[in-house]
Amino acid sequence: MLLMCAGMAQAAGYGILVNGTTYFAAEYRGKDSMTGTYDEYLAHVKVQNGDYLQLYDVDYEAAWVVDLDTWSVAGFTKGTDRYTASVTGCYDFYIKLKYGEDQLYIGNGSGCGDGEDIHDVYKGAVPHQCEAVMMQAFYNESYNATAPGVSEYGNTKWTTLTPQAAEIGAYFDYVWLPPSANGDGMGYHPKQYSNQSSNWGTRAELDALISALHANGCKVVADIVINHCTGWSSWCDFPTMDFGEYGVFHPDASYICQNDEVNLNPEAGDCYGAATGNMDDGENWDGARDWAHDNVYVQEMFIAYLKWMRNVMHYDGFRYDKGDGFNNWHHWHYNSEAKPEIAFMECYKGTDQIWERIQGAQYDLLALDFDLKWHVFNSIAGWDYSRGRGDCIMSRGNGRHSVTFIESHDWFLRPDNENEFGGRGNSMTPALKARLMQANAFLLSMPGVPCVFYPHWKKYKADLKPMILARKWAGVHSESEVKDEYSTATGYQATVVGKHGWLILCLGDKTGQTFQGFTLAASNYSTQEGHNESFEIWVLSDQPRPTGIEEAKGEGLKAKGHKFLKDGKLLIRMGENVYDAFGRRVK
Repeated sequence: MLLMCAGMAQAAGYGILVNGTTYFAAEYRGKDSMTGTYDEYLAHVKVQNGDYLQLYDVDYEAAWVVDLDTWSVAGFTKGTDRYTASVTGCYDFYIKLKYGEDQLYIGNGSGCGDGEDIHDVYKGAVPHQCEAVMMQAFYNESYNATAPGVSEYGNTKWTTLTPQAAEIGAYFDYVWLPPSANGDGMGYHPKQYSNQSSNWGTRAELDALISALHANGCKVVADIVINHCTGWSSWCDFPTMDFGEYGVFHPDASYICQNDEVNLNPEAGDCYGAATGNMDDGENWDGARDWAHDNVYVQEMFIAYLKWMRNVMHYDGFRYDKGDGFNNWHHWHYNSEAKPEIAFMECYKGTDQIWERIQGAQYDLLALDFDLKWHVFNSIAGWDYSRGRGDCIMSRGNGRHSVTFIESHDWFLRPDNENEFGGRGNSMTPALKARLMQANAFLLSMPGVPCVFYPHWKKYKADLKPMILARKWAGVHSESEVKDEYSTATGYQATVVGKHGWLILCLGDKTGQTFQGFTLAASNYSTQEGHNESFEIWVLSDQPRPTGIEEAKGEGLKAKGHKFLKDGKLLIRMGENVYDAFGRRVK
């Protein structure tokens, strides 16, 4: 095999031996005079599943194996004289030498060398400096014609979303769909994963929706519910899971955690006491049967399912439901096998607990940023901007792992939950519109991967479109640097660094200023009950303002305009014309 390693020095005395033949000497990192520790570094070494690795002393032509540092990624098994890889990809290696206490650290690499073809190398489920904007394309029971809100915002069945694909694709890079496996209600209690006909529509209708979104340059995220399931007609009768070339599985009660309710509740009937799987290695969900993810056959079933979802159903990414329901190492394991472009989890916890779980997933996972929703956005709903960005995944400088959001199906129009923006049932009332627009302006100006809620888009898309374009114009991304300029109960101001320039966000009494060289890209002015509910987004960019693309998008709904990539650049075809991402006609 070939090792690719950009800019690697060959003068140092240590390296990595791969399959006994090829190595790159490590780059000398210096000595810590306090500890006597030397660090040697190899950048972006490419390994494949089954490769074996050893440390190598160039001077003595000696190979050996040492302990892995505790922070190393999983996927490398230590033997008597070698490590064996169970993963494929590019990794960074640090050799830590301290007399008899040598250690090897293996970290996720970001590439395999300048100018090299690395398309066959999986780079993980956490995009680097991600500029994408996401939409959650459903809300509570939005498949149901009689559900609250459907009369106003419409249902979100597959056949309803498909005609919107051109407009959605013009503004959004990812669309998060609800669970598509056959199951109860919205799909959060799945029954048969290989059956993709659900309350949202048939498999054929789903195929048409995914194809339409892809044709309009939009990636599709599947809602993955693999913590738990329900039986077909009892607590423990599970149907066959047929994933074609990836395998056919016949799960039974041995796949279920032995400490599940099925063994504890006599109401389980004939299934009472039947579960014999391993103990639950996460938090129990008492509403359904919990899969025993620590069992190899359960892992094999879900690897097959997720590969099938990627390669047959053509989903691009995953949103993992109940992300604290099993050990987060499994997220890394499943991602490394199925290779989603992006993967994030739901975990109803505070920032510290979420971050611990991201670490448990070997950092190969994003998470819905709940502290941002619970504190910052709820404060904005109450006319208070003093929290600034608050204390959340995004504000701690970890925006690469943060999916930011204001609202979701778990609260919207649900009488059993208090966390809806503005309070129960109030988030879309006319009185709250200005505050909701402030919250969306904040969402779309900050780092992380912002996720816009479908009812907000459906009702206020004319307000949201300029915000999305302003973000893209400045090139704000998931890891953008933010300088909080001002934060009080009555106003907030911040400057955000993008790939193409700068964005300034002003809320409340910080609006009404002029910033030399900047263009006012999106704004709304409102006062109600004595409060200033205005916002402004200012942009200074080295790119032309995307006014042309705005006109083209409008035409595109009639002219069947669509996005496509050529030579790594995003282009948009409108009839006979082709435009770049900023509306400049290129053909």
